[in-house]
Amino acid sequence: MRGKGILAKQLLLIDHDGSLLAVANDDDLAVLRFGQFKIRLDRFPLKSCNHVFQLFLSQPCQNYVTMNIQRSLSHKMSLRNGKQVSRRDRYRADLKISEEDRQDHLSINWRPEQSPSQLVSKNGSEYTVTDFRWGFEEKGPADDWKPDNQNAVIQADKVKNVYLAVEPFAPEVIAGHGLLVFEMEEDGAVRGPNGQQDFGFAVSVEARRPVGTEYGLIDGMKKKFGMVYELGSLSDQLQKVTRQRGHKLVLHRLELDQEQKKELAHNALDSAVEDRLGEWYHTLTNSCYTACVDLVNEVVPDSQKMARWSKHLKFSRLATSLPPMAGATLRSKDLLAKEPITVLNPDPTLWPDNQLEIGGVKRVIGQASRSGLFKTGFALAGAGAGGALGHAIGGLFGEVGALAGAAVGALSGLGTGAYTADFVAANTDRNPVNALGWYAERGGVSAEEAARRVSHQAG
Repeated sequence: MRGKGILAKQLLLIDHDGSLLAVANDDDLAVLRFGQFKIRLDRFPLKSCNHVFQLFLSQPCQNYVTMNIQRSLSHKMSLRNGKQVSRRDRYRADLKISEEDRQDHLSINWRPEQSPSQLVSKNGSEYTVTDFRWGFEEKGPADDWKPDNQNAVIQADKVKNVYLAVEPFAPEVIAGHGLLVFEMEEDGAVRGPNGQQDFGFAVSVEARRPVGTEYGLIDGMKKKFGMVYELGSLSDQLQKVTRQRGHKLVLHRLELDQEQKKELAHNALDSAVEDRLGEWYHTLTNSCYTACVDLVNEVVPDSQKMARWSKHLKFSRLATSLPPMAGATLRSKDLLAKEPITVLNPDPTLWPDNQLEIGGVKRVIGQASRSGLFKTGFALAGAGAGGALGHAIGGLFGEVGALAGAAVGALSGLGTGAYTADFVAANTDRNPVNALGWYAERGGVSAEEAARRVSHQAG
């Protein structure tokens, strides 16, 4: 299979059966191991490879190469070695931060626009924080817009709705940015020192980047980025996503009671002002999306918690590692509001070619997905297919094997079919809208005021 190299002097390797993928550069080898709805990462220094494999990996290559990766690894590079798999303990999700990590962070020149907020005061449910972003000054190229960071006062108990939002970016099938958006009961529940006000705020967990670096999915699996919980107004988030970047913002409204919403708002703000010096970002295990999942899990009962790790081998689950899976995962736990998912389109005057439209077929499927029979049908179809496959494979070991295989296959297919139904529903039952119109309607402000805030113009 032909393809472009990842970077200069890097090589992408694919195992024969598709279960392993590796990316090598000058210093080390990153190996991804895939299973059903789960993924695991290991990193190894190239000096641990056998000599022939080292020589092979050192050659520049512009092709994808299919080979048997596991046989090329020495015994020192067992894929079950968990030392460099995760920034979190797999079983307890406790952060691993060493004094060396903290010293490394102190020596890094971080990008100034990613400034962690500090807590000035907390009086009951009223938070006063520093470095709250109110928007960007739109001068020059979009990448050069300067952020307007000031203090903010947030009335956390006035939360009305909470959204687990996803900002998709290429390749959208696996990539996106997850964040929590809080819509408040009234305009002015979020206030600034110079008359700024908003009816919402966002907690955007981001890879904190050193000056001169850009984010990458593979680099995100190494110790290259810190963690920052960026606080900003709702209008700031719409400006950044729909005007500066030209992306969509997918709003998954969470089905929570009022006490859960308040607790989630408090927990998110408390997390945003924590000292995160020494904490490393990780694409799969300590990322924007996993942070959102962890925060939501804190306020829901055990039956609705979204599992971060597989039950047996403790692999990171794709359902709670990849932002594009958010809608399906929330729906499978009855955490997604029973309504079409709102998608805020990019500003049409700046990004006319980036507008999402729902075609007739998707619209029909989306409407059908609201029926209780939709998920049942997928689950039964999955059970039938899984049972047939399990019976065929188990039949190789006799009649008892066939029966056991059919039972196991049917159970596995039942769950897979149900999740597939949730995935299809979450990606078809959508309502694309104009971002400014949505902001004006939800906040009860005029179209002119919405445009002023989202473009961060002076009043």
